[in-house]
Amino acid sequence: MRSIASIIVIVLASLAATGCGDSGQSESDKAKNQACNASSDIKAQIATLKNLPLSTSSVDTAKTSLQKIDTDLKTISDAAPKVTDDLRSQLEAANETFKAQVQQATEAITSAESLSSAAAAVTTSGSALQASYEKTFADVGC
Repeated sequence: MRSIASIIVIVLASLAATGCGDSGQSESDKAKNQACNASSDIKAQIATLKNLPLSTSSVDTAKTSLQKIDTDLKTISDAAPKVTDDLRSQLEAANETFKAQVQQATEAITSAESLSSAAAAVTTSGSALQASYEKTFADVGC
């Protein structure tokens, strides 16, 4: 009976030490994972933009992808200050630079005067964002 009580005490102490079942990750590690996952999602959204056909139906899909990219950029912006080491500055610099490119792409698509102009802007923006992403996030150590 004593050994069972000892085991229960050890298990409870272990759970308390790890935050009641928390994964045991530090706040910095969690922030890094969030930022890196957001960065990966940005890459996926850019692939979606780049592969859209040149058609007016692509405009709504492009707007959705750009909204998701904005959300990912906000996630990176919120997580980066919690990340330690050089990764913090890499994330912050890449995020700020890329954010400006996304704003330009969004403006190009939403300010087009016709659906055909917007569709052409989607194609151009997809290529431009891919090049910008590859340049700005190339050195980010995720």
